[in-house]
Amino acid sequence: MQIWFKVQVQQPSYHNRQSLEPPQSLLTSPPSLRLPNGQYDFTIISQTEQSDWPSSGLTGHNVVQVRLIFCLLHSDIFLAYIQCLNATVDNAAGMYALKCAIRNNDTRVGEVIPLCYICSPAHTIPRFGKEANPWLTLHTSYELSNEFWLNKYWSKEFFYMLSLST
Repeated sequence: MQIWFKVQVQQPSYHNRQSLEPPQSLLTSPPSLRLPNGQYDFTIISQTEQSDWPSSGLTGHNVVQVRLIFCLLHSDIFLAYIQCLNATVDNAAGMYALKCAIRNNDTRVGEVIPLCYICSPAHTIPRFGKEANPWLTLHTSYELSNEFWLNKYWSKEFFYMLSLST
């Protein structure tokens, strides 16, 4: 198996599907001395090979955290192991609230998908309740949090894509 720690993705412009936005990197870095918990980026995926992203917003799409990018030996199909999030609209904030999908045994729900299902990087922000976990640091905030905001204010294009859905 071949493993990658970074992949670049490009998405069509919201206003002109013939034009591509600049490439953006998705990281799936394992734990290291510099990053004790690794770095695993969030992304928006299509539920099928055919996607009408970005014109449909999140309709028919999911927000996930990419944990591993790989290709099996003697194969030309690139795959990603992802952990799923459930999205709900928070009308007060005007954004999506994301929550890690958890099984009955308290483990996160994950699956393997073709890499071509990835549509866009997703900018998330940890969502704190009344009190933040005292163990949160710069390096642990994404690993110790189970709830996030999907930040539609990340870029002008992303704002247009997600404003239709909320």
